Amino acid sequence: MLYVALALLPVMILLIWLYTRDSLHPEPKRSVYRLFLLGAAIVLPAGLIERQMLESGMAHDGWRTVFMTAFFIAGLVEEFLKAGILERAAFQQGLLRSPVDCMIYSGAVALGFAAIENILYVTSSGFNTAILRSVTAVPAHLMFGIVMGTAFARHIWLQTPRPFVYVLPAIAHGIYDTFALTNSWLGDALLFLYLVGLLEWSLRRLDWAAKFSEHLWTERTALS
Repeated sequence: MLYVALALLPVMILLIWLYTRDSLHPEPKRSVYRLFLLGAAIVLPAGLIERQMLESGMAHDGWRTVFMTAFFIAGLVEEFLKAGILERAAFQQGLLRSPVDCMIYSGAVALGFAAIENILYVTSSGFNTAILRSVTAVPAHLMFGIVMGTAFARHIWLQTPRPFVYVLPAIAHGIYDTFALTNSWLGDALLFLYLVGLLEWSLRRLDWAAKFSEHLWTERTALS
């Protein structure tokens, strides 16, 4: 139980922090938790699909294995499933009323997925893994969610192409996994720089979403 608690702690801290980003019109907690649980539920099908793809011979040797695993197995499968959940359980249900809503719900799906994945890793590998993943994989999943939320917001309000909602998070995830799978000092250094850059970008996107949302709510109030 201690390892489960250690695995869930960074996830819940980030979920609470993300929820407070929408200070003007907070989303219903029940809806956020539902998206979180749906994100958790896709870990099993994602794992089964990824295993089948690996066993089918999609991955080969050396760098080709790293590239195929990072982008076309982990990145594509996991992010496509997350985006599908967000589209069906939030967008089609009318929950995405402002750009910051897109961030909250996409982040909730991503953190739900991260929660189960983290439990599996930490309970099998121990304390050091819990510490390492709390500053790498868990926040990375949230940032992939912010990439997805940004793409959804831009699609809804700026009419950018809808496929970006699926493709851009998969690319962001694939880059992360490429560095993580190299198992070298250079890969670790590049991973660190990538996470720092992605963090700065994500915080800027959250700020953009909050300001854009405030503008939309002001317009709606003026028109009502």
